[in-house]
Amino acid sequence: MPDTIAAIATAPGVASISIIRLSGPSSLSIAQKISKRETITPRHAYLTALYNKEDALIDQAIMLYFAAPHSFTGEEIVEFQCHGGMIVAQEILDSVLAHGARLATPGEFSKRAFLNGKIDLSEAEAISKLIEAKSVDAAKILARQMKGELKDFVDETRDALLRSLAYSEVMIDYAEEDIPEDIMRSITKQLDAII
Repeated sequence: MPDTIAAIATAPGVASISIIRLSGPSSLSIAQKISKRETITPRHAYLTALYNKEDALIDQAIMLYFAAPHSFTGEEIVEFQCHGGMIVAQEILDSVLAHGARLATPGEFSKRAFLNGKIDLSEAEAISKLIEAKSVDAAKILARQMKGELKDFVDETRDALLRSLAYSEVMIDYAEEDIPEDIMRSITKQLDAII
């Protein structure tokens, strides 16, 4: 069984809002402990106080819970949207870690989404590259890749190649038979479309 990971999801520095994300089987119970809420409904936003391990108030934040498998990673996910700046976000992260989560490695949320079948490899790569995009045009292309356009193209190309291969095998296996000419035209048309 995987462990529960946590990380600050927003860039470091001064900002209005910082986001701390958890993913894994203990996400909900950790959220219940640091928010002191017994009931947390999936896909509801809660304005709630958050506390550290010593029960000292850290901040008042928005808390969101996404139940597995209906989340980005396919696991239990909790997000805390707190006041910006590194101090508050780091204190919330420290509290989450003190309650049993471990610090996520870079890209680990996307890795879990991939391993749980929520995204494919091209989408995972697009997420990584989108984060580092240097232009609007690059970001647009990567956003389309994240949406699955590259996967759809690869799937369609694979299917067309398999159909062409099947037609070719029929022509080889039954070379002595009268095979309709439209099969050869179909193979040529499919291969031209791929190229």
